[in-house]
Amino acid sequence: MKVVILAGGKTNLPGKLKNIPKSLIEIKGRPLLEYQLDLLKKYKLDGDVRLTLYFGAKDILKYLKKKDPKGKITGKRGKIAGIEYVIGPKPLGTGGAIRNAAKDIKKDFLVMNGDVLTNINLGEFIKFYKKNISEPRFFSSSPFLRAYTPQILPLEISPLRKRVSYEDILGAMTVYYTQDGSHLGLVKVKNDRVVEFIAKPDYQYSGYINAGFYILSPEIFKLKCLKAKKKNEAFNIEKCFFSELAKNSQLIAYVHRGLWTDIGTEARFKIAETIAEKIIQQEKI
Repeated sequence: MKVVILAGGKTNLPGKLKNIPKSLIEIKGRPLLEYQLDLLKKYKLDGDVRLTLYFGAKDILKYLKKKDPKGKITGKRGKIAGIEYVIGPKPLGTGGAIRNAAKDIKKDFLVMNGDVLTNINLGEFIKFYKKNISEPRFFSSSPFLRAYTPQILPLEISPLRKRVSYEDILGAMTVYYTQDGSHLGLVKVKNDRVVEFIAKPDYQYSGYINAGFYILSPEIFKLKCLKAKKKNEAFNIEKCFFSELAKNSQLIAYVHRGLWTDIGTEARFKIAETIAEKIIQQEKI
Protein backbone atom coordinates (compact mmCIF):
# COMPACT_ATOMS: atom_id res chain seq x y z
CA MET A 1 0.00 0.00 0.00
CA LYS A 2 1.40 3.40 -1.00
CA VAL A 3 1.89 5.84 1.87
CA VAL A 4 1.54 9.63 1.66
CA ILE A 5 2.94 11.72 4.53
CA LEU A 6 1.57 15.26 4.82
CA ALA A 7 4.85 16.98 5.70
CA GLY A 8 4.30 20.45 4.27
CA GLY A 9 3.21 22.34 7.37
CA LYS A 10 4.72 24.38 10.17
CA THR A 11 3.92 24.48 13.87
CA ASN A 12 2.96 27.33 16.16
CA LEU A 13 5.74 26.38 18.56
CA PRO A 14 7.77 29.33 19.87
CA GLY A 15 11.49 30.04 20.06
CA LYS A 16 13.97 27.90 18.18
CA LEU A 17 11.25 25.55 16.90
CA LYS A 18 9.21 28.30 15.25
CA ASN A 19 10.75 28.10 11.78
CA ILE A 20 11.51 24.38 11.66
CA PRO A 21 9.34 22.09 9.49
CA LYS A 22 7.15 19.81 11.59
CA SER A 23 8.85 16.71 10.23
CA LEU A 24 12.30 17.89 11.37
CA ILE A 25 11.43 18.95 14.90
CA GLU A 26 13.57 16.82 17.18
CA ILE A 27 11.93 14.84 19.97
CA LYS A 28 14.42 13.20 22.30
CA GLY A 29 17.19 13.74 19.77
CA ARG A 30 15.35 12.28 16.78
CA PRO A 31 13.36 14.14 14.07
CA LEU A 32 9.63 13.38 14.05
CA LEU A 33 9.98 12.11 10.47
CA GLU A 34 12.27 9.33 11.71
CA TYR A 35 9.67 8.11 14.21
CA GLN A 36 7.12 7.98 11.41
CA LEU A 37 9.42 6.17 8.99
CA ASP A 38 10.33 3.68 11.73
CA LEU A 39 6.62 3.07 12.34
CA LEU A 40 6.12 2.34 8.64
CA LYS A 41 9.15 0.05 8.61
CA LYS A 42 7.76 -1.89 11.58
CA TYR A 43 4.68 -2.80 9.51
CA LYS A 44 6.62 -3.24 6.24
CA LEU A 45 5.05 -0.14 4.68
CA ASP A 46 8.27 1.78 4.09
CA GLY A 47 8.84 0.58 0.52
CA ASP A 48 6.56 3.07 -1.24
CA VAL A 49 6.44 6.41 0.58
CA ARG A 50 5.67 9.87 -0.81
CA LEU A 51 6.12 13.15 1.06
CA THR A 52 3.96 16.20 0.35
CA LEU A 53 6.11 19.26 1.01
CA TYR A 54 5.94 23.06 1.09
CA PHE A 55 7.17 24.85 4.21
CA GLY A 56 10.82 23.98 4.78
CA ALA A 57 10.89 21.67 1.77
CA LYS A 58 14.56 22.40 1.09
CA ASP A 59 15.49 21.58 4.67
CA ILE A 60 13.61 18.26 4.58
CA LEU A 61 15.20 17.28 1.26
CA LYS A 62 18.61 18.31 2.57
CA TYR A 63 18.06 16.04 5.55
CA LEU A 64 17.08 13.13 3.31
CA LYS A 65 20.11 13.72 1.11
CA LYS A 66 22.33 13.01 4.11
CA LYS A 67 20.89 9.49 3.97
CA ASP A 68 21.53 9.33 0.23
CA PRO A 69 24.63 11.45 -0.63
CA LYS A 70 24.60 10.31 -4.25
CA GLY A 71 20.92 11.10 -4.68
CA LYS A 72 19.73 14.11 -6.68
CA ILE A 73 17.06 16.65 -5.79
CA THR A 74 15.16 17.21 -9.04
CA GLY A 75 12.79 20.16 -8.90
CA LYS A 76 9.22 19.94 -7.60
CA ARG A 77 8.98 16.16 -7.90
CA GLY A 78 11.55 13.47 -7.41
CA LYS A 79 12.89 10.69 -5.26
CA ILE A 80 15.70 10.67 -2.74
CA ALA A 81 16.75 8.16 -0.07
CA GLY A 82 14.10 5.85 -1.51
CA ILE A 83 11.32 8.33 -0.75
CA GLU A 84 9.28 10.20 -3.34
CA TYR A 85 8.49 13.86 -2.78
CA VAL A 86 6.08 16.42 -4.23
CA ILE A 87 6.51 20.12 -3.46
CA GLY A 88 3.28 22.10 -3.60
CA PRO A 89 3.06 25.48 -5.38
CA LYS A 90 1.75 27.10 -2.18
CA PRO A 91 0.20 26.05 1.17
CA LEU A 92 -2.63 23.74 0.08
CA GLY A 93 -4.04 22.52 3.38
CA THR A 94 -4.42 18.81 4.10
CA GLY A 95 -7.05 18.26 1.40
CA GLY A 96 -5.27 20.25 -1.29
CA ALA A 97 -1.96 18.54 -0.51
CA ILE A 98 -3.54 15.09 -0.89
CA ARG A 99 -5.12 16.04 -4.21
CA ASN A 100 -1.86 17.52 -5.49
CA ALA A 101 0.31 14.58 -4.44
CA ALA A 102 -1.96 11.55 -4.78
CA LYS A 103 -4.28 12.14 -7.74
CA ASP A 104 -2.19 9.74 -9.85
CA ILE A 105 -2.55 6.85 -7.38
CA LYS A 106 -4.83 4.10 -8.70
CA LYS A 107 -5.20 1.90 -5.60
CA ASP A 108 -6.23 2.46 -1.98
CA PHE A 109 -3.50 4.41 -0.18
CA LEU A 110 -2.51 5.32 3.37
CA VAL A 111 -2.19 8.96 4.48
CA MET A 112 -0.36 10.18 7.60
CA ASN A 113 -0.42 13.64 9.14
CA GLY A 114 3.16 14.86 9.43
CA ASP A 115 2.79 16.24 12.96
CA VAL A 116 1.68 13.10 14.82
CA LEU A 117 3.66 10.85 17.16
CA THR A 118 2.02 7.52 17.98
CA ASN A 119 2.47 3.78 18.34
CA ILE A 120 -0.63 2.96 16.28
CA ASN A 121 -0.84 -0.60 14.96
CA LEU A 122 -0.97 0.07 11.22
CA GLY A 123 -1.34 -3.63 10.46
CA GLU A 124 -4.58 -3.77 12.46
CA PHE A 125 -5.79 -0.52 10.89
CA ILE A 126 -5.35 -1.90 7.37
CA LYS A 127 -6.92 -5.20 8.41
CA PHE A 128 -9.92 -3.33 9.83
CA TYR A 129 -10.34 -1.40 6.59
CA LYS A 130 -10.12 -4.46 4.36
CA LYS A 131 -12.58 -6.38 6.53
CA ASN A 132 -15.12 -3.56 6.36
CA ILE A 133 -15.01 -3.05 2.61
CA SER A 134 -16.13 -6.60 1.96
CA GLU A 135 -18.96 -8.89 2.98
CA PRO A 136 -19.24 -12.70 3.24
CA ARG A 137 -21.24 -14.51 0.59
CA PHE A 138 -21.45 -18.16 -0.46
CA PHE A 139 -21.53 -19.88 -3.82
CA SER A 140 -25.03 -21.16 -4.54
CA SER A 141 -24.08 -24.38 -6.38
CA SER A 142 -24.73 -26.66 -3.40
CA PRO A 143 -27.49 -25.94 -0.85
CA PHE A 144 -26.04 -28.62 1.44
CA LEU A 145 -22.53 -27.13 1.54
CA ARG A 146 -23.95 -23.63 1.77
CA ALA A 147 -25.95 -24.67 4.83
CA TYR A 148 -23.36 -26.73 6.70
CA THR A 149 -19.86 -25.53 5.76
CA PRO A 150 -20.04 -22.34 7.89
CA GLN A 151 -20.65 -24.56 10.93
CA ILE A 152 -17.77 -26.87 10.10
CA LEU A 153 -15.18 -24.23 9.23
CA PRO A 154 -14.79 -20.67 10.47
CA LEU A 155 -16.08 -18.17 7.94
CA GLU A 156 -12.68 -16.65 7.41
CA ILE A 157 -11.22 -19.94 6.14
CA SER A 158 -14.29 -21.42 4.48
CA PRO A 159 -13.49 -22.39 0.86
CA LEU A 160 -17.02 -21.30 -0.07
CA ARG A 161 -16.63 -17.80 1.32
CA LYS A 162 -16.43 -15.08 -1.25
CA ARG A 163 -15.62 -11.42 -0.60
CA VAL A 164 -17.48 -8.80 -2.58
CA SER A 165 -16.38 -5.18 -2.21
CA TYR A 166 -18.79 -2.65 -0.87
CA GLU A 167 -18.99 0.32 -3.18
CA ASP A 168 -20.22 2.67 -0.48
CA ILE A 169 -17.07 2.78 1.70
CA LEU A 170 -14.44 5.11 0.25
CA GLY A 171 -12.20 5.61 3.24
CA ALA A 172 -11.23 4.97 6.85
CA MET A 173 -9.84 7.30 9.48
CA THR A 174 -8.27 6.68 12.87
CA VAL A 175 -9.90 8.29 15.90
CA TYR A 176 -8.57 8.72 19.41
CA TYR A 177 -10.53 9.26 22.62
CA THR A 178 -9.53 12.27 24.72
CA GLN A 179 -10.91 13.98 27.79
CA ASP A 180 -10.42 17.38 26.17
CA GLY A 181 -10.93 17.65 22.43
CA SER A 182 -11.76 21.35 22.43
CA HIS A 183 -8.58 22.21 20.52
CA LEU A 184 -8.95 19.51 17.86
CA GLY A 185 -12.64 19.12 17.02
CA LEU A 186 -14.94 16.18 17.65
CA VAL A 187 -15.60 13.16 15.42
CA LYS A 188 -19.00 11.52 15.98
CA VAL A 189 -19.03 7.78 15.33
CA LYS A 190 -21.97 5.38 15.11
CA ASN A 191 -21.64 1.66 14.32
CA ASP A 192 -18.04 2.18 13.10
CA ARG A 193 -19.17 4.90 10.68
CA VAL A 194 -18.16 8.56 10.94
CA VAL A 195 -21.43 10.50 10.90
CA GLU A 196 -20.40 14.06 11.76
CA PHE A 197 -17.54 16.46 12.43
CA ILE A 198 -18.00 19.17 15.04
CA ALA A 199 -15.76 22.23 14.86
CA LYS A 200 -13.65 23.28 17.84
CA PRO A 201 -16.01 24.71 20.51
CA ASP A 202 -15.04 27.18 23.22
CA TYR A 203 -15.75 24.68 26.00
CA GLN A 204 -14.03 21.49 27.13
CA TYR A 205 -15.54 18.18 26.05
CA SER A 206 -14.52 14.55 25.77
CA GLY A 207 -14.89 12.28 22.77
CA TYR A 208 -13.17 11.04 19.65
CA ILE A 209 -10.79 13.26 17.69
CA ASN A 210 -9.19 12.79 14.29
CA ALA A 211 -5.94 10.88 14.92
CA GLY A 212 -4.38 11.77 11.56
CA PHE A 213 -4.13 8.41 9.78
CA TYR A 214 -6.38 7.60 6.82
CA ILE A 215 -6.87 4.95 4.17
CA LEU A 216 -8.48 6.42 1.05
CA SER A 217 -9.86 5.02 -2.17
CA PRO A 218 -8.89 6.82 -5.41
CA GLU A 219 -12.66 7.26 -5.86
CA ILE A 220 -12.51 10.21 -3.44
CA PHE A 221 -11.15 12.34 -6.27
CA LYS A 222 -14.58 12.07 -7.92
CA LEU A 223 -16.44 13.65 -4.97
CA LYS A 224 -18.68 16.63 -5.71
CA CYS A 225 -16.93 18.87 -3.19
CA LEU A 226 -13.59 18.27 -4.90
CA LYS A 227 -14.93 18.96 -8.36
CA ALA A 228 -16.04 22.38 -7.11
CA LYS A 229 -12.48 23.26 -6.04
CA LYS A 230 -10.22 25.26 -8.33
CA LYS A 231 -6.78 24.02 -9.30
CA ASN A 232 -4.28 24.53 -6.46
CA GLU A 233 -7.04 25.70 -4.14
CA ALA A 234 -6.23 25.18 -0.47
CA PHE A 235 -8.74 23.28 1.65
CA ASN A 236 -8.99 21.10 4.73
CA ILE A 237 -9.54 17.36 4.38
CA GLU A 238 -12.35 17.38 6.95
CA LYS A 239 -14.24 20.16 5.22
CA CYS A 240 -14.31 18.45 1.84
CA PHE A 241 -13.42 14.78 1.62
CA PHE A 242 -14.52 13.72 5.07
CA SER A 243 -17.59 15.92 5.43
CA GLU A 244 -19.08 14.51 2.22
CA LEU A 245 -18.10 10.94 3.04
CA ALA A 246 -19.60 11.26 6.54
CA LYS A 247 -22.82 12.70 5.14
CA ASN A 248 -23.14 9.66 2.87
CA SER A 249 -21.96 7.14 5.55
CA GLN A 250 -18.96 6.25 3.38
CA LEU A 251 -16.24 6.76 6.01
CA ILE A 252 -15.43 4.20 8.71
CA ALA A 253 -13.61 4.87 11.98
CA TYR A 254 -10.83 2.82 13.56
CA VAL A 255 -10.30 3.50 17.27
CA HIS A 256 -6.65 3.75 18.36
CA ARG A 257 -6.24 3.09 22.09
CA GLY A 258 -2.49 3.41 22.45
CA LEU A 259 -0.09 6.36 22.59
CA TRP A 260 -0.92 9.48 20.57
CA THR A 261 -0.33 13.22 20.33
CA ASP A 262 0.35 15.91 17.77
CA ILE A 263 3.02 18.58 18.31
CA GLY A 264 0.96 21.69 17.59
CA THR A 265 1.48 23.39 20.97
CA GLU A 266 4.10 23.52 23.73
CA ALA A 267 1.93 21.38 26.00
CA ARG A 268 1.46 18.69 23.37
CA PHE A 269 5.17 18.83 22.48
CA LYS A 270 5.93 17.88 26.10
CA ILE A 271 3.48 14.98 25.78
CA ALA A 272 5.35 13.96 22.61
CA GLU A 273 8.61 13.81 24.58
CA THR A 274 7.00 11.44 27.09
CA ILE A 275 5.59 9.27 24.28
CA ALA A 276 8.97 9.24 22.51
CA GLU A 277 10.61 7.88 25.66
CA LYS A 278 8.08 5.03 25.78
CA ILE A 279 8.54 4.27 22.07
CA ILE A 280 12.32 4.22 22.44
CA GLN A 281 12.02 1.86 25.43
CA GLN A 282 9.71 -0.44 23.45
CA GLU A 283 12.26 -0.53 20.62
CA LYS A 284 14.91 -1.78 23.05
CA ILE A 285 12.80 -4.71 24.24
